Amino acid sequence: MLFQGILALLVGGWSRSEGYWLLAATLTNLVSIALLFCLFRSEGKSYLSLFRFDRLTYRKDVRVFIMLALLTGPVAFVPNFMLSKWMWTDPSIPYEMMFRPIENWLAIIMLVALPVTIVLAELATYFGYIMPRLIGGLRSKWLAVVLPVLFLSLQHIALPFVPDFQFILCRGLVFLPFAWLIGIALYKRPTLFPYFAILHGVMDLGTAVMFVVE
Repeated sequence: MLFQGILALLVGGWSRSEGYWLLAATLTNLVSIALLFCLFRSEGKSYLSLFRFDRLTYRKDVRVFIMLALLTGPVAFVPNFMLSKWMWTDPSIPYEMMFRPIENWLAIIMLVALPVTIVLAELATYFGYIMPRLIGGLRSKWLAVVLPVLFLSLQHIALPFVPDFQFILCRGLVFLPFAWLIGIALYKRPTLFPYFAILHGVMDLGTAVMFVVE
């Protein structure tokens, strides 16, 4: 919400800033990437090693990932439709709250900037950095999965942050099933990380396309 607040000052109000949430998300991702570089380096580790495909397990990784990817569609998009119907009866209402017209040049930049930074930042933060350290530091291994899953889901409250209770509730819950899928899969099979990171970027490319279509 920090970057949305800064954008609100620049564009003339909070309501207008809500339409620029792709930019706010991208700026947040850039900060996260810089922090991850520093954190991994302080431990004598390579941040970019998260995105390497394991040559020893890639055959099985690909098979498992394909099966899980088939679940991605219903797990990621059905909750969005169901929550929208339940809360507003008309799914177009939350859609219009999220996808507002922005400058065409900015929408085109976001087509590249958002998915690329999402690949490098979001899952890397929760499941590449936080979850392995929680697994090593907590007695309950499942709690080490639950916490990153919850925070990944809840962060969408601020993407964008609209001061409307129904919208906040919807955004907080809508990605929870997908976050569970990723969290459990990466807990059981960490070598799937680069595959899910790329998939997540492709999904956010679809989101960025919506602003170009607008």
